[in-house]
Amino acid sequence: MKTAQIKEALSALWSDQDGVTAIEYALLAALIFGAIVVAVGLLGDAIGTLYEDIAAKVSNAAP
Repeated sequence: MKTAQIKEALSALWSDQDGVTAIEYALLAALIFGAIVVAVGLLGDAIGTLYEDIAAKVSNAAP
């Protein structure tokens, strides 16, 4: 009788899909976060230089 209960519990656990969905969403969120980090890392210096150039031009243009 004990073996049948263990088999039934393992079968129910194996067929449960709720945890799988949560893991999929977590992986998607991690992938999106990673893409944002890479994009900011690649574009960060270029955007910083652009803003510095604009600030210098504005300062030079002011009387």
